[in-house]
Amino acid sequence: MEKEPNLPPYPGPPMNQTNMSNQVQTVAYQPQPGPVPAVYPHQPKQSIPMTSAAVAPAVHSASAPVVVTQVMVVSPGLADVPGQMKCPHCQQQIVTETRYVNGLLTWAICGGLGLLMIWPCCLLPFFVDSCKDVEHCCPNCKRVVFLYKRM
Repeated sequence: MEKEPNLPPYPGPPMNQTNMSNQVQTVAYQPQPGPVPAVYPHQPKQSIPMTSAAVAPAVHSASAPVVVTQVMVVSPGLADVPGQMKCPHCQQQIVTETRYVNGLLTWAICGGLGLLMIWPCCLLPFFVDSCKDVEHCCPNCKRVVFLYKRM
């Protein structure tokens, strides 16, 4: 025997369902006043390169505006699993290899267990990978490209 589901009542006003195809409401939106961005025709548009090389600021004469180029190095969104990225050392597109290394969280848990006088369990964080930091290495050049710190 199947039960019919008891649906909660609709909290809004009752709908008139007769002649639904002709009930179309149009909404007119009014433009809202807001801040107008300043446009300077003499200033060229500039883009920020995404490289790891350092760039010296460009200095021009006193009559022209000073343009400073900044370099942003974006760290990859890597965590405790291998990820895809471009190696900054060998410039190859890679999937990283991961290694678990003891970090601050490992030692903090060990010290906390020691202070609580739980001596037999003090060494457990050194055997649990989820307590350790993760090193991401390039499979081509074997260099560390990112270190994921848990704490």
